[in-house]
Amino acid sequence: MNKLDPYLAKVLKDFSRHYLSKRQNAFECLDFEALRAQLAEVKDRTIGQLQKYLKHFEEQARKHGSQVLPARDGEEANRLILDILKKHGVRKLVKSKSMVSEEIELNEFLKKQGIEPRETDFGEWIVQLDRERPTHMVMPAIHLTRKEVAGIFSRYLGKEVPEEIPALVRIAREELRREIFSAPAGLCGANALIAENGAIMLVTNEGNGRLVSTIPPVHIVLASIEKVLPTTQDAFLLLKLLPRNATGQTITSYVSFIAGPHQEAQYIILLDNHRSQILADSKFREILRCIKCCACLNVCPVYKTLGGKEFSHIYMGGIGALLTAWIHGLRQSKKLAGLCLGCHRCEEYCAAKIKIADLILALRERLNEELGKLFWKRIAFDGVLGHPGFHQNAFRLGRKARPIISERDGFSRNLPLFLKKYDRFRSLPAPASKSLSQLFKKSFPSEKVKKARGKITLYPGCLVEHFYPEIGLAASRVLRALGYQVESVPALCCGFPSASGGFNSASRRTYKKLITKLDDSNYIITLCPTCATMFTQIGPKLIDTEQTKILAKKIFPFSRFLLEKEKQECSDLFSSEASAVHVTYHESCHHKYILKASDASKEIIQMALGKEILEMEDPESCCGFAGSFSVDHPEISEVLLEEKLALIKNSGAEIVALDCPGCLLQIRGGCRRKGYPIAVKHTAELLAERLKN
Repeated sequence: MNKLDPYLAKVLKDFSRHYLSKRQNAFECLDFEALRAQLAEVKDRTIGQLQKYLKHFEEQARKHGSQVLPARDGEEANRLILDILKKHGVRKLVKSKSMVSEEIELNEFLKKQGIEPRETDFGEWIVQLDRERPTHMVMPAIHLTRKEVAGIFSRYLGKEVPEEIPALVRIAREELRREIFSAPAGLCGANALIAENGAIMLVTNEGNGRLVSTIPPVHIVLASIEKVLPTTQDAFLLLKLLPRNATGQTITSYVSFIAGPHQEAQYIILLDNHRSQILADSKFREILRCIKCCACLNVCPVYKTLGGKEFSHIYMGGIGALLTAWIHGLRQSKKLAGLCLGCHRCEEYCAAKIKIADLILALRERLNEELGKLFWKRIAFDGVLGHPGFHQNAFRLGRKARPIISERDGFSRNLPLFLKKYDRFRSLPAPASKSLSQLFKKSFPSEKVKKARGKITLYPGCLVEHFYPEIGLAASRVLRALGYQVESVPALCCGFPSASGGFNSASRRTYKKLITKLDDSNYIITLCPTCATMFTQIGPKLIDTEQTKILAKKIFPFSRFLLEKEKQECSDLFSSEASAVHVTYHESCHHKYILKASDASKEIIQMALGKEILEMEDPESCCGFAGSFSVDHPEISEVLLEEKLALIKNSGAEIVALDCPGCLLQIRGGCRRKGYPIAVKHTAELLAERLKN
């Protein structure tokens, strides 16, 4: 990976912040969840009968005088476009923005045939002049500063160009209008193909799409087959979501519905390019719902750090990894799939409800099967984590080595040489001197709680069991104070790390072993949102039995259990004296986006403190841990942690509370490395400290 560009990261971060604000305003009077559920249903219904709607579109388009040409792949699409241009004697083609033309590398193909392709979208034109590719599907030149754009224009025009934005826009308008009005043919994409009337819907902000599709005598539409929608009403539904989710606009500047040629001829090329194969795969077919709004990129922590040069093949980000795997091949998607940290934030904003992060896990499994597994991951996931005995023995050895590897404060000594990159930005914890299982037996003997209100099994997760047993003891104290009989399960790995790496066979083996240890408790309380995700989301898919379904219904994250089941009792549980310290809260990714439990945590913390928590700016920003992600990509993990630590420090709080032991490892280690006097505590620890004597 190339060196990270801090300026680009700042630009993308600032853009994301403004985007989120504009988007919120744009959706203010609309129900985003209802709209996207409706769109997902329409898209699923349409792709389920794709050939029917494509045939109907083709029939209606031909009635309006359009010629409709199917293309199996990029090679055939390029040849069809070349044949059209040769037929009409065209030597220059002006283009509105089209990611599908990038997908088939149309520009490079035409240049080899002696035909000049000219981009007319402002951003696309800039990157074309710079001999680069787009780095964002909606804003192709988002990675460039105005100074860099001025330099590109200066080289192109052979004269000095000022850096002021109005001047740059004026130059672009003059140059591009001249190109459009002199061109014999224009090409555009389509945001929708409407089956009931054979029209295309085109959405742009600059007007170039409307000019390209009407001024040149010959008009070519290049669209992928999943763009078809049954009715105009469905296109209006898309229009409600697309501009709001893409750029935070209620509507774009130009919305065009085009049915038939304006002048000499119109050709509509319907590109398959492996989309039929996606459609035939029941696991991955929901990729075809994508409307290319790019909200997933706008909120992705990794994209905001790297930008689209690093996090792309041709398509960008997590959705880009999925499209690339099918369209350009598994090998080209491998890097992209590894850059997804699995936070699920993209799914929260996706206009079509695509489970991008879940599909990335499935893609990783396929990559492992067809391209082979990395040696160290095969050892870690198939070997150590995939066999509970090896896993437990590894931690026993770690505890025995504690006197050698541990500092006095419980952190590990600094890593040497080539390992330094993993702890230069955070101190790593040493294994606890005793595991939670060992401490639990001493702290809570097996006598039963008198008149117990029920039986709870506490599942701590690996980090709590082996590194932070104090969290498990704190949670047990709170639950026992509520009158529950609490038992702790020896923390066999839940299987999530293996599943996240695409090692499903190892994950299934681990998970199957674990669930045999869980008894007939009324509730199973988890202290790690990743483990809860495994129990409720991934595990039941790996082992689809009645037992796993029943088990999933018993799972409660610690804070949600307290709020949903014991809110009234909790109100009498904590000290009535308001806490003197100020606490802020970090919203861990899985806890917020999958379990939807962050609000419960904040409410129960405020109840225990007797006052409001300090809300930090952007509390849901990722800390950069994400399990093995911080091992694979320590440079990205470091940037994300630096941003998180700055937000925590700026909040003015003495304590940051959270619910994920992985985030605790990352943030506590970062605070120590920075020398920040900020305590980092699991919600359970904070609540246990506030119990009445």
